[in-house]
Amino acid sequence: MMDRPTLKKDAKSILNSHFQFYFLLWLPVFILEIIGGFLYAPDVRDGDAFTASQDIGLFITLLAAIMAIGIYYVSIDAIRQTLQYDKPLQKSFTVFARGEYFLGTILLYILIFIFTFLWSLLLVIPGIIKGIAYSQAYYIYRDAIDQDKPISYLEAITRSRELMNGHKWEYFVMSLSFIGWLLVVLITAGIATIWVQPYMVLSFANFYNELIEQSADQDNQPTIETTGPTNSSDSDQ
Repeated sequence: MMDRPTLKKDAKSILNSHFQFYFLLWLPVFILEIIGGFLYAPDVRDGDAFTASQDIGLFITLLAAIMAIGIYYVSIDAIRQTLQYDKPLQKSFTVFARGEYFLGTILLYILIFIFTFLWSLLLVIPGIIKGIAYSQAYYIYRDAIDQDKPISYLEAITRSRELMNGHKWEYFVMSLSFIGWLLVVLITAGIATIWVQPYMVLSFANFYNELIEQSADQDNQPTIETTGPTNSSDSDQ
């Protein structure tokens, strides 16, 4: 059972203690999101035509999304207290730090999108459920690389699905708990994103770390062997 308030409280404490670091860490992503959104916005003069600037805007937006996933990896290190709080701008490009990170993140992004989209063709709810089930794949893939136990992209997705068994509802509820903060982002015309987005990412990184710890605890539980009742007729013989 996840202690959601504690997970979020710990994430908030980390963020508030190192806000300048996280602001600079996310700054390149925020800038790319703004530029991408501006370029991708439809031009009423061109009607429904997809312009070259929109193509560039879409590319920049996707690049920002990939870089954000790299920051998820940094957030895991923060939760595990292994992060050095220096060179935040350099750490913004963590996804490019290793070829395995970059290629794996892109291919996982594509596969998760395809699988979630296909499930969504049935109904919206199955798509949401599967999206939640696949949500830990990036973390799992990155951990496998760092532990020198590389796995395939499909294996990362499979392990995510297995890890989320019994926890999808908790993840969904945790997502809903940020609705108030997302409203603050809307009210402030996006300015609050500089605090809310790092807070959410740290919280979900903490969620993953807790999942891993709980899974390890279950694996380490001793197996208690039981024997059936002694057959009285056998003992009498």
